[in-house]
Amino acid sequence: MASAPPSAHSGSLRIGRVFGVELRVHFSWLIVFALVTWTLATGYFPAYHPDLPAASYWAKALVAALLLFLSILIHEMGHALVALRHGIAIRSITPFIFGGVAQLEKDAGDGDTEFKVAVIGPVVSLVLAALFYLGSAAGAPGSGARGIARYLALINLVLALFNLLPAFPLDGGRVLRGLLWRSYGKARATQVAAGAGTFFAYLLMAAGALRFFGGDGIGGMWYVLIGWFLKDASAGTYQRVRLDETLRGVTVADAMLTEPATLPPDISLAEAAREHFMRSGYGAYPVVRDGRPVGLLGLRDLLQHPPEERESVSVQAAMTPAGEQVVASPREPLLSAMAKMSRPGGGRLLVVDDGRLVGLLTRGSVLRQVRVREHLAS
Repeated sequence: MASAPPSAHSGSLRIGRVFGVELRVHFSWLIVFALVTWTLATGYFPAYHPDLPAASYWAKALVAALLLFLSILIHEMGHALVALRHGIAIRSITPFIFGGVAQLEKDAGDGDTEFKVAVIGPVVSLVLAALFYLGSAAGAPGSGARGIARYLALINLVLALFNLLPAFPLDGGRVLRGLLWRSYGKARATQVAAGAGTFFAYLLMAAGALRFFGGDGIGGMWYVLIGWFLKDASAGTYQRVRLDETLRGVTVADAMLTEPATLPPDISLAEAAREHFMRSGYGAYPVVRDGRPVGLLGLRDLLQHPPEERESVSVQAAMTPAGEQVVASPREPLLSAMAKMSRPGGGRLLVVDDGRLVGLLTRGSVLRQVRVREHLAS
């Protein structure tokens, strides 16, 4: 489970929607799917069902891998449904190389909600493990269905127990943060949970190194990769929470550039490049007609047209129109505006008040605001 908005869609493919939640699959899951299928077809099922044809092993392995994929989706859907019940919108669910991510629009507002959203995932996996175990017990001895159910009972149990480790950002780390939230506040609770996540990450990497040099190369590398992922995720999530605390109550007006240079919409791209971009070095310009913003022309918009076309193409034809995705209000929380800026091509926002351009918000202006406030708070 994750509460970050940003680039989880990078490298992923949309596969549908359930309960209004977008389902995606990350390309890295294809690697996991292939590895799981290969391992089951060449190891687990031949040991469980000796003397069957190879095609039978591969068919069983394919079914088991698909059901594992479904189990991870159901685990993440548990997070999503509880989050939705508490008014937290869900952007998407994406299985990827180390499990799955339910992308929440925002963090939980209190520790109790954080606890409930986090703990439901392992609970769902434990329920699935119990159901598959009952299925394996009810199946005929030596049957293919029994072997598949037995594997899925084990893997869902492992998934539940691993996620219950108090290592942020695993579910257990979020449970820990939820429990500490009321006593320590969100920032301090996140710091403790992230510290636990970093500790477990280094333990995993150390265990992986021992396994690697002990002869288990593939297993050791997996431990190191998972540990590395946990370490980076713990640090990244804590830094994001620190940023949230630093910018609490800060508005777009506090960080925007006032009186930015502008472009008229009717000049050519060649003139805009020659007289504005090349002279100033700016990466984008608001496009203004009669004092009112009509769009934003970035260097990337300009470069989409080859030099020989730029004399005949106007700024208005190439600009990004002044729609919701590139416009912010000066009274809007800066964190909300930064979420818009995290979208592809959203590095700058027009700041508009009562139809008039009052400023330009850039990543540089946001960074300066963050640095000043961090220095003053230290």
